[in-house]
Amino acid sequence: MEPLRSTDPARIAGYRVLGRLGAGGMGVVLLGRSPGGALVAIKLIRSEYADDTGFRARFRREVAIARQVRNRWAVPVVDADTEAPAPWLATEFVPGPALSEAVGSGGPLPERGVRALGSMLAEALEAVHTAGLVHRDVKPGNVLLGLDGPRLIDFGIARALDDTVLTATDVIVGSPGFLSPEQAQGRRIGPASDVFSLGCVLVYAATGGRPFGTGPVEAMLFRTVHDTADLSALPPGLLPVVEACLAKEPGDRPTAADIRQAFAEDLSGGSWLPGPVTHLIAERSARMLALPDIDATSLDASAGGGPGSGADGSPFGGPDTGTGTGTGSGARDTTAVPASPDRRRFLAYVTGGAVLAAAGTTTAWLVSGGDKDTGGEGEDDGKVARPELHIGLQADLSGPSAAVGKGQDKAARLAVAEHNARGDAPFTLRLTTVDDGGDEERAKAAVRRFAEDPLLVAAIGATGTDAAREALVAYDEAALPLLSVVDGDIRHLNRIFLCARPRNDMQMLPVAQFLGAYEIDQVALVDDGTEYGRQTTRFLDTGLRGNGRTVFAETVREGTRDLDAAAERIVAKQPGAVVYGGGWRDAGRFAKSLTRAGFLGPKIATQAVHDPRFLAEAGEDAAGWLVVSTAADPASVPSVHPFAAAYRKRFDHAPPLFAAEAYDAVGLIASCAQGLGREKLTRQDLLPALRTTSYKGVSKNYAFESANGMYTGTGVFIYRVERGRFRYIGMDGTEV
Repeated sequence: MEPLRSTDPARIAGYRVLGRLGAGGMGVVLLGRSPGGALVAIKLIRSEYADDTGFRARFRREVAIARQVRNRWAVPVVDADTEAPAPWLATEFVPGPALSEAVGSGGPLPERGVRALGSMLAEALEAVHTAGLVHRDVKPGNVLLGLDGPRLIDFGIARALDDTVLTATDVIVGSPGFLSPEQAQGRRIGPASDVFSLGCVLVYAATGGRPFGTGPVEAMLFRTVHDTADLSALPPGLLPVVEACLAKEPGDRPTAADIRQAFAEDLSGGSWLPGPVTHLIAERSARMLALPDIDATSLDASAGGGPGSGADGSPFGGPDTGTGTGTGSGARDTTAVPASPDRRRFLAYVTGGAVLAAAGTTTAWLVSGGDKDTGGEGEDDGKVARPELHIGLQADLSGPSAAVGKGQDKAARLAVAEHNARGDAPFTLRLTTVDDGGDEERAKAAVRRFAEDPLLVAAIGATGTDAAREALVAYDEAALPLLSVVDGDIRHLNRIFLCARPRNDMQMLPVAQFLGAYEIDQVALVDDGTEYGRQTTRFLDTGLRGNGRTVFAETVREGTRDLDAAAERIVAKQPGAVVYGGGWRDAGRFAKSLTRAGFLGPKIATQAVHDPRFLAEAGEDAAGWLVVSTAADPASVPSVHPFAAAYRKRFDHAPPLFAAEAYDAVGLIASCAQGLGREKLTRQDLLPALRTTSYKGVSKNYAFESANGMYTGTGVFIYRVERGRFRYIGMDGTEV
């Protein structure tokens, strides 16, 4: 990053400008920080282009179309103003190097890394093409590298498939050496042009060279149209796919989906990048944490607080007073941002040598939806009114995770009622629950609802991973602390997020301990091709290999019909154990296939399988499976039994998974607020306090990394399936 120049703005809309990331013919790219602290890359268009009516119309349309590209490997547009005197757009900032820099300074990527790169970039191009776009400039400089995968950037010259503006003869758009023959000839282009460019990028990643050489632009364009690509240095395993991508005729090339499928098997297990690149990403992420802070303002709210407990001193003994609604009167609603956490601490997790860096970026989506309030009576007549403190709960009450969401809602209401029944409670808790339906569009509407309440100082949510991820930027902009008891996606790290459970990859530490204790040296490690599957298997793969074990890494994509063939292939390798890192539905089918294939060794699954539907799907073939989970099963974990009894008494049925954690989350927030001991409490006060609070809940002990909000306490539960139910057998690798 370069320092700002005298001609650069200090602010663009609500973004504080921190430095220059680069410049081009159309404008300058600046690094900015949002009001909530998220880092963004802002492309600011030069005034001479802004004065061009035709350019502004095209820019307006491109921004609208680019917003439709939703894929984890394509950097999203998070904000834009196409009507400003100097139009601009902001995208999520990725601290990693461009592929051109990584290869130029460190040499080509290993073959496995290139295959992973190809699959993920092809997935991004699928999303681009589905949105009706052709990228037109797929090149190493437009591919940023992250620990979890690449990011395709710069849709600045992308055009809609039906656009005729730049299809005239002799008009060439793209980067010589990475453009297609039809681009080189100024002909009309389609998705196949991006596929050709992707083939060129893969050659560069694998060899460090361009398939049609270097030199004058005219010479490169001539060779692209007429000569055969030089693939002599390409590893043989990459040759068939890359050759097909570089076919001269667009109709002879594979689709982006074909490329993704051809390379998909190489995404499971281990880091996809060589060590020097992962360290470079970590170093840059650390530098981002040291950038200038955001400017703080405050939000006044009545204070107080304490852990939920009954009037008799027990956490379950208070009468049912319910919860209330409303925002109070006379409250001042201002924009609030949290104080900066301690940035000197940087999350670096090493499993077998792979470094995990936390970056201050978020993912934006356009969201809207409905909600509901949960409420009840307020204070009894004749009593002195206590200050109010409001907590939000964003949950799926009507979608695919409704059973869990409703349980969280009821458990939170139970905690609020017990808190309010305490005679010594310094404030009254009020809970507002909003139903996001597990839908990304409704999730952001939930945050807007919370942000409008000046007394609401923290939120708990969400039931679904997608809803949590897509609402995160809205929480960031509202400077509203978000405590998640369900989601452990490591990509969510930012300034307002607190992950109240071990993240997905850390679930596997007890699995590694188990395999070591029983000296199982050959392990089949299976993921389902999803982001969750990769997170739960990748670092375990690296750790096992680093300890000298043999790993048979398999990707059996989610929804694969013929699981019997996959199971037979795995069993034929004679592993000592099978570890499955996927969802409950396929796990149930896979359990049946493993039985039919005759596998008798240990079978281990992750949290996504800790679901009653797995038991129903697998039937008797679920027997003996070990399941690691961050959920304290109310029916099985002894410390949760008193809570389960109180829940059952109030709601007349047993609590589902993650209900106890929602109960704990209310207690944690209340305890932290009371511990501050302030007459006036702000969101700005609460966030750093939450990150430095230790809290003993009914499900587990809670503690967080102050720099990034990640969970640091114990909290991985181990279950064995016996007689059609999950039986708790230990925690964090220790059996009871």
